[in-house]
Amino acid sequence: MMDPDHRLVARIVTVLSERTPAQSDLLASTLAARWSASDRHEPAAHEWLRRWTPKPAHFVTPMCTCAAGRCLVCN
Repeated sequence: MMDPDHRLVARIVTVLSERTPAQSDLLASTLAARWSASDRHEPAAHEWLRRWTPKPAHFVTPMCTCAAGRCLVCN
């Protein structure tokens, strides 16, 4: 029996492979229309990003102890 995660991935791949070029174009144009409508530039955000200094996180990654190697540590 196939793992539920593998069945989901297989179904997603199947659906994507069955999509027509017209369906892909419609999806892309729909996403682009929604994205560009809400995309804007905020001067305050630009200033914040200019001054922002990311700091690296220093921590020891816990070892995976799950049998399948698919725990939250592995993923």
